[in-house]
Amino acid sequence: MSKKTLSIFEAFGIELEYMIVDRDTLRPCPIAESILLDENGNTTQEISLGSIDVSNELATHVLEFKTAGPTSDLEQLESDFHDAIAEMNSRLAAHNAMLAPGGIHPFMDPSVEGKTWSEGDRTIYEAYDRIFGCSSHGWFNLQSCHINLPFANEEEFARLHAAIILILPYLPALAASSPIIEGEYRGFLDTRIDVYKNNQAKVPEIAGNIIPEPIFTYQDYQTEILQKTYQAIKPYDPDGILQYEWLNSRGAIARFDRNAIEIRLLDTQENPTQDIGICSLIIALLESLCALDIETLKEFATRYTPKERKEQLMAIARDGFEADLLLRDLAELFDLKANETSVGELWAKIVDVLKNHPRVSKRREALGYILQEGNLAERILARVGKKPNQEQLRETMAQLSSCLANSEPFTN
Repeated sequence: MSKKTLSIFEAFGIELEYMIVDRDTLRPCPIAESILLDENGNTTQEISLGSIDVSNELATHVLEFKTAGPTSDLEQLESDFHDAIAEMNSRLAAHNAMLAPGGIHPFMDPSVEGKTWSEGDRTIYEAYDRIFGCSSHGWFNLQSCHINLPFANEEEFARLHAAIILILPYLPALAASSPIIEGEYRGFLDTRIDVYKNNQAKVPEIAGNIIPEPIFTYQDYQTEILQKTYQAIKPYDPDGILQYEWLNSRGAIARFDRNAIEIRLLDTQENPTQDIGICSLIIALLESLCALDIETLKEFATRYTPKERKEQLMAIARDGFEADLLLRDLAELFDLKANETSVGELWAKIVDVLKNHPRVSKRREALGYILQEGNLAERILARVGKKPNQEQLRETMAQLSSCLANSEPFTN
């Protein structure tokens, strides 16, 4: 996001990560260094495709598509993402490759197929690899959608952070798209979150309980999250290579360098229409919560511990809409009945309450599809079953890539 200070909900930055796969085998195709080229044909870390910037990630089979600057027009952004994806697929065709969506590649072996970016300054990558060993799914095999939400001052930060803490555990019910890993279903609809939570276990302070601590001031965030994280990594990182705010790997992180909070718990969907639909609902929900009295909002944000919220998160990562409501914070705020005990019932109520919100009313088709047909992970499982064979997974990957290229929903 730009350095201009934006007020809460004034504009947004959205990032979508996609895999590059071989058109025939559907296996990861680590050719980002041959695709991200400057005007002289040299490898660069970022290129612009219209109003969308495309940049590298740690793994060279992954590309990140993101807004070149903050935008308030999510309808135009959806169109811009589709145009950029079409242009990139055109460039990849010369390499017999294409983009594929989803939170995890379902049959990648990261220890064999994972390749890191080799161009330019590799200092940060090498530090992460030295400390954690990056040849695993939690580093090489995960693609997500990030939402950057601005705040103009500390009071807006407090409101936004409190509201985000409330909603984070429930997001995988909408966005899970990673039920298969190494060709297997291992009990999670959102396997990306399961591997993500462990990828820096050597220094547990980095990710904490995934759900951030209920902190409402800049100083407390520095003291209680960032400084504790820097101290914990210091024995492994004596030169301070990683001791910056982006080291924080919670499911939402404050980016004071750009006055924004970044939500990182969403798997990438089958096309940007679905991603923007989910993002629009999340933003509308946060707007609704941020309109509450600040003390009420803080009281709800502190009602449960981060550990309790993590337990709810992981239950939903496993079972999606079918998960039980272990917490009753949002349920209370949206007047859910005592006999309505599932996460699916909660999201149905939220969408109904917010149905006339301008962000949600424009997205009823995409959101209705997810609520009726299931999240993408559930639809993938309905297609391939819990014991898929390699051919089923290849066919499903091909269908997902087609959905991305043609802006179509994935059907089971």
